[in-house]
Amino acid sequence: MDLKQLKTFVVLSKNKNYTRTADALGYAQSSISAQIQQLEQELNTKLLDRIGKKVFLTESGEMFLPYAVEMLALASTIKDRIDNSLLAPGQIIIGASESLCIFKLPAIVKSFKKAHPNIELHLKLIENDQVVQQLTDNTIDIALTIGNPIEHPSITSLLKKHEEILVLSAPTHPLASKNVLAITDFANQSLVLTSSSCNYRAAFEYDLKSHGIPYQIALESGSVQAIKEMAASGLGLCVLPNLAVQNELSANLLSALPYKNDYNIYTQLFCHDSKWISPNLADFIDLVKEFI
Repeated sequence: MDLKQLKTFVVLSKNKNYTRTADALGYAQSSISAQIQQLEQELNTKLLDRIGKKVFLTESGEMFLPYAVEMLALASTIKDRIDNSLLAPGQIIIGASESLCIFKLPAIVKSFKKAHPNIELHLKLIENDQVVQQLTDNTIDIALTIGNPIEHPSITSLLKKHEEILVLSAPTHPLASKNVLAITDFANQSLVLTSSSCNYRAAFEYDLKSHGIPYQIALESGSVQAIKEMAASGLGLCVLPNLAVQNELSANLLSALPYKNDYNIYTQLFCHDSKWISPNLADFIDLVKEFI
């Protein structure tokens, strides 16, 4: 028994004619007959008598009609409630890397809130290695991170963009005047680094260690802004995504050193495979793709 059969039965009981019912519903007469037969088979009773061109309700049909009307009304109410809930205020929980929170999300959030002023946005700082668990636990709706590519059978990738990773120094640093740098030029240099879980830090340290290059960690911090300030002051070199240092490069507060690398670092947007993408969440995802 489905809603289409119920509606056909109710309209036919009112029109008392197959032709008018077929015209009203936009079905062929054969489809009307088939739906009524399926309904009668499921209920194991005769609902209608067809005498000449007219249709009459049987005793079972008379009994069933008010229930059919009630079920159609309830289905309509459910649909209205669901539709209204989609328009009602809601929330989106975003898990994001600090760099993207600072340098990409403000413009995205501003644009989204302009179109959806009643939607609450909640932001959680996460690391790349937390993405799968946070999405699986449904503690976040989407994850926007920067790091090594993530592949997992329960996670859907919505965006993947390669990011340039720079080694930077204060403009007065001796290495800033060189045209080309090799990995050996970083021997015994002081470094101002992100946390040990950071993928681009790990990539640069791997370069150093694999070539036997000694170095000193002058400072380690989870704050990108603190790292930039310390490097600009001359405390040491830092390793950051290009997207995080645009203002400092333009203002000549930091210099990008001429060290070529092709680190496997990406900005990525994810959701869980089983996550229902609401219209509001779909709009947010579209904005992320537009601004990233």
